[in-house]
Amino acid sequence: MSITALRFTGPDSAPCGLGAPIFAYYGEIHVGTLDPVPVSRGGTEVRIQHYTPSSEACSHALQKLRIGRVLLLELVAFMATHFSSVSVISFVLNRDIEGYGNGIRLAGSRSALLQSIGAEHIVITPKPKGERAGHFAVAAFWQYNVANLSALNAATQAEWAAFRERETAALPGKAPRANAWLRRFLSHRARNGSARRPGH
Repeated sequence: MSITALRFTGPDSAPCGLGAPIFAYYGEIHVGTLDPVPVSRGGTEVRIQHYTPSSEACSHALQKLRIGRVLLLELVAFMATHFSSVSVISFVLNRDIEGYGNGIRLAGSRSALLQSIGAEHIVITPKPKGERAGHFAVAAFWQYNVANLSALNAATQAEWAAFRERETAALPGKAPRANAWLRRFLSHRARNGSARRPGH
């Protein structure tokens, strides 16, 4: 699996390493950062949990296009293919996302996405207290095997196709001034034919 539109680096553009933060970029746009990835003692299991979107205006526009769905799947593919010791990837997804309505709808969307790549033991847990009331955490496990790699490939293709449709739909018409740079960036990509879905 290769990454063309999305790329991942460690701190200061160094190669990614287990146990260190992972920075995600879409072209030159910093999309967000995955906090240091917890790793099991034997290095066979990693956990995707604390992700923070970039505060840049262009990144915010991409979040509205739901690039996070593509990013999650590409991150799984990246870990599965770049770290030979990893055989299990676990998830704890509980970040609030604008535009998804109530918490149960977001949890259901996350659960369906994880199911599409072959994840198992999916558990949805409510967050009943304080500001988290009405929100849910979604936990699951994904194992590295041929069937799950095939499911991941198919789901990633589908998510890229859906993202490209939203990306293209965002180009026409007027947009807020803060998004002008992103619109020029997307237009440039479209003209140069660089908006192809990453292959596997």
